[in-house]
Amino acid sequence: MKKIKLLALLWLLAATPLLAQNYKTGIGLRGGYVSGLTVKHFVNGTSALEGIISPRWEGLLITGLYEKHTTAFQVKQLQFYGGIGAHVGLWNFPDHKHRHHPWFHHDDHDHDHDHHRVIGADLVMGLEYTFNEIPFTLGADWKPAINLIGHQGVWLGDVALNLRFLISR
Repeated sequence: MKKIKLLALLWLLAATPLLAQNYKTGIGLRGGYVSGLTVKHFVNGTSALEGIISPRWEGLLITGLYEKHTTAFQVKQLQFYGGIGAHVGLWNFPDHKHRHHPWFHHDDHDHDHDHHRVIGADLVMGLEYTFNEIPFTLGADWKPAINLIGHQGVWLGDVALNLRFLISR
């Protein structure tokens, strides 16, 4: 049922009239369970590419997202967005340090193995406000993910705040 609601929301987003973005490129910080550096670049008036680089478990998680934006609540500076993407993760972290973590399956691998690699899919939806007076955006998003290769699992708890400096408007 949750998957149907999420797909319906993304479908409604695609069917909603879309307006132009408030900036071209921004770079900043993403603070949440998966924190890191974020860069968002609009490829046209309604579509953006976002990259997130997150230091993770003594390694690195890289996420790429394709997002569609529309004006939210009839406020020009406030954008609602949703999108899809993928991630790749590499880290060196002993299993005993994350035995209860939902991204890891513990029954079928060697518990002494410290090197982990994952490839997976991501969804994202959020709100972003672009300030007129200063060159920054402030946003909040929810980014569920699933690992398809490597340690398989679903992660639904990735909620974050984003602060970006606008490189170009």
